[in-house]
Amino acid sequence: MKTKIFLLSAIILSAVLWFAYHEYFREYGKAIHIAFAGPMSGEGATAGRLMTQAIELYFDRINERGGINGKKLILKIFDDQNKAEIAQQQALEIANKNSAVAVIGHWYSSASISAGKIYKKYQIPAITPGSVNIQVTEGNEWYFRNIYNAKDSGQFLANYVKYVFKQDKVSIIREKAAYGSYLAQVFEEQALKLDMSIKNQWRYKNNNNRLGDKFKQIVEELKSRKKDAGVILLAVQATEGVQLVKLIKNAGIQNPIIGASSLSENTFRQGFDDSPRERDNPGFYTNDIHVATPLIFDTANEKAQRFKELYEAQYDEAPDWSAAYAYDTAMVLVEAIRKAEIQGTQETLKADRQKVRETLASFTDIYDAVEGTTGFNYFNKERDAQKPVSIAVYKHKQSVSALTQLQVVRHTNEIADLQQAVNQERVLPIDDKYMYKTNVVYVGLKFIEISEIDIKNLQFTLDFKLWFRFQGDFNPADIYFVNVVDQKEVRKQFKKTVEKKTKDKITYRVYRIKGRFHADFLPNYFAYKQHLVGVSFRHRVLTHNNLIYVTDVLGMGLLMKEEKSKEKISLEKKLAKDRVLSPASGWTINRVRFFPKVVKESSAGDPDYLNVPEGIVKYSRFNAAIQIKKDQFTLQGLISYKYAYNLMVVSGILFLLTFFVSSKQTLFKFVIWLFQIIFASLLLLSGEILFADWLSENTTTSQMKSIIKIFDILWWLIPAFLINVASERFIWTPLGERLGAMPNIIRHFFALLVYFLALIGIIVFVYEQRFTSLLAASGMIAMIIGLAIQINISNVFSGIVINMERPFRIGDWVKIGQFDEGEIIDINWRATRIKARNGCIVSIPNSIASESAITNFYYPDEVYWLWPTVYVHPRHPPARVKKILLDALLSSEKILKDPEPVVIFTGINEWAATYWIAFCADDYGDKYLILEKVWTRVWFHLSRADIAPAVMRQEVHVFKGDKGIGEEEIVPQGERLGPPSFEHKALASKHTL
Repeated sequence: MKTKIFLLSAIILSAVLWFAYHEYFREYGKAIHIAFAGPMSGEGATAGRLMTQAIELYFDRINERGGINGKKLILKIFDDQNKAEIAQQQALEIANKNSAVAVIGHWYSSASISAGKIYKKYQIPAITPGSVNIQVTEGNEWYFRNIYNAKDSGQFLANYVKYVFKQDKVSIIREKAAYGSYLAQVFEEQALKLDMSIKNQWRYKNNNNRLGDKFKQIVEELKSRKKDAGVILLAVQATEGVQLVKLIKNAGIQNPIIGASSLSENTFRQGFDDSPRERDNPGFYTNDIHVATPLIFDTANEKAQRFKELYEAQYDEAPDWSAAYAYDTAMVLVEAIRKAEIQGTQETLKADRQKVRETLASFTDIYDAVEGTTGFNYFNKERDAQKPVSIAVYKHKQSVSALTQLQVVRHTNEIADLQQAVNQERVLPIDDKYMYKTNVVYVGLKFIEISEIDIKNLQFTLDFKLWFRFQGDFNPADIYFVNVVDQKEVRKQFKKTVEKKTKDKITYRVYRIKGRFHADFLPNYFAYKQHLVGVSFRHRVLTHNNLIYVTDVLGMGLLMKEEKSKEKISLEKKLAKDRVLSPASGWTINRVRFFPKVVKESSAGDPDYLNVPEGIVKYSRFNAAIQIKKDQFTLQGLISYKYAYNLMVVSGILFLLTFFVSSKQTLFKFVIWLFQIIFASLLLLSGEILFADWLSENTTTSQMKSIIKIFDILWWLIPAFLINVASERFIWTPLGERLGAMPNIIRHFFALLVYFLALIGIIVFVYEQRFTSLLAASGMIAMIIGLAIQINISNVFSGIVINMERPFRIGDWVKIGQFDEGEIIDINWRATRIKARNGCIVSIPNSIASESAITNFYYPDEVYWLWPTVYVHPRHPPARVKKILLDALLSSEKILKDPEPVVIFTGINEWAATYWIAFCADDYGDKYLILEKVWTRVWFHLSRADIAPAVMRQEVHVFKGDKGIGEEEIVPQGERLGPPSFEHKALASKHTL
């Protein structure tokens, strides 16, 4: 009892302390404050909203996992309206509040440059996710940029116009603010180096009240130049870009338009939604505009695709590159804070900021980088992120990858024949460096059928259409499937083209493929109790430097809208509607994802790649992944990860507390048992969610599959445990109260049977072993073991028979066969143990006990009769003796008065009159103590009546005489040799009182 009270107190105290800590952490605990400064109102509010939502999405994820070293992340938002003077005011407010350990922001370069002076003065580390002007980080060691600078994008655009557009004439419309001014300056400098001609330049002030008139004037002049104006570069912000593009398109100007990252924001894309022409013809204004962008989702990695899904699910809108870069900026900052091991207190704020800055500055190469949605995040010595520039083109309001990209050649010696590569235009010489001319190939798939799913061998049959859309000389059939079972069989199917056409120098080819593929083919892509089907392939020859696969979102209709609801049709719904996966298969589609990925493979000594660093060749691999799950109801989906941790702790505590609640009422005990089932289920469900999530980030797929089986096993063992709890509570305990203590063998046998059935379930359903083969194997093992331990088996089954027939129970006094009588103290699997009167334990094998005569002194009840015999001289009247003996019995202790004791005169023998004194007792263990007390009372009453017990006496006659050798034995006179006669016996024995 004391142990129970102690354990109960410990559990309650732990629960109180946990809840107290939880509340303290939530309301008053040490938290890490991070400021965001950006446009939350005004024309740039869309970008501000997208970025803050992305940051909060990441912070929520970190806080759900306990924060950083137990400290919660809190985001403080400051609105700079994309204005330099307000940005400086907001930066000063951040410094005066003196709580933020770091700042994420600003958005406009002019705002970042202005606010950066404050951050430098007060030594506050800041990271901008989008300001590209070189002056933001130049000369300010406290400012970091998680994006390329405008110098990179300006030079890139000039090279693209020269070598891809093959144009030499450019007209520039530029703002006087920092962003557009510097971008145009860099572009102009690079264009002049490339012998390009800058035909026109127009500048404007952003805060001009008559900006609309200024733009109309510019467009009229541009229209008058016609084709001589060349390519139009818009070095402007997104809001001004919308106005200019509307005027240019409405004026019918057909010149190609290019821009930088500002024109790839949602602010620009959504700026045309209110235009009637755009509503009637989506993409009217934006189609064919090329923009330099930090991220294109159709070429982004799986982390970016996952981020996009999470963002859309959380906020019901699609993110743009600004959201992805804000998300990665938050990720980099959190990683720096974690590695810096800051204290997070007001007193250590200055030191914490210094630690964070130094940690950010230490992310200088790919080995220290933080991998995120935008790739690897790390900085050069100027604190600029090393991110590539990509070219996107607008199609139907969506920015997709252009068919040609440029990539910097980092090491020219990695190209086996540089001059040949230049002659083939696979490599372009630009200034003092070289750039890969990379072909972009759009890949699309139409899944026709997924069938013959073999989960045990992780194989399935897939029937699908595969198409490619590309420019230039490219063999799409020369590909290598990563997860195909028979590579040769699939390659044969590429000999036949379903459809082939060329239009506007763009080639289109379609193939029909059907074959067996391996499931779960992507590492680190394992979802709990789900499997991955689909295809993954790369080109056999062309590396990532010359070929990039991208998802054909337009060709696959991923941007289609339902006519009625006007909502985006999910891939899952489309595949379900097309019955790609038959309902009869027992599986359903949970998630579909298409994404390219850069993979590294060994060059295997290929002479073309002998100079490649570390002998590693990078390929662009395209992945079409479909997550499938069993078509059944699951409880995991009912619990959000957000509440899983609290639910696990609460249910665990309540589950333990239920074992300390007791009641004699059957209904109440049943209710407690039901709550134990509920709390145990919630504990397993929430723990399963948390554990699976942790494993997905900290282990490999193979390790996760092995470890996660623990929960599958627990789902069998815990119900078995609760069934045994119920049997103990509702069967054995009530039976014990009614019939006495239950033998352990029955309880143990039932418990073992339940756990054995659970073990069978684990083997069959968790480890997916056939039940028939299991029976055959277990039968053979059972036969071998049975022969070895047949005696023990005999004892076990004899014990079961004994417990079924119940000739005795624990606590009964019995006599078994020739063994001493004693009390039954245990009936186990092998033997029955009794405690004899001498205190020794006698173990009788169950097989012997079941075959022996058994006298149970406690059956049918514990009352038993004793019949001692009293001998009295025959001269005393029987009636008087009976009265005396009855009085003696009635005065004795420990004998029962009901039934009444009796005295029976049984007759006279050769030497006494005999009387039976019969009485009852109910404690066989005190049998001899009771007899002692009875005999004491008998002696006392007989003595008081002057009657002594009769004692049988014998007289022995001794004959004297010598017997010589050879002489006859001397016998008394008158006797003869031989057996004594009756008379002799009579003379030799005299009976006296």
